[in-house]
Amino acid sequence: MKNKLKEYREKLGLTQEKLAEKSSVSRQTISSIENGILTNIESKTMFKLANALNCDIGDIFFKENVVFTQQE
Repeated sequence: MKNKLKEYREKLGLTQEKLAEKSSVSRQTISSIENGILTNIESKTMFKLANALNCDIGDIFFKENVVFTQQE
């Protein structure tokens, strides 16, 4: 799955370590996503990263603008 995680992270001037702290997603997972190694990403991980980057998951993980809502 091609994504824009690194692009959004760098726009905010965050290191992988800082994003890991903000999102509660490990730096190793963030690195694997950015490098295309991890392609089967859990929706909860997508939500955590998008929330930490103040954007929608569709902005980062999908080509088309897709709107998602989190169910509790």
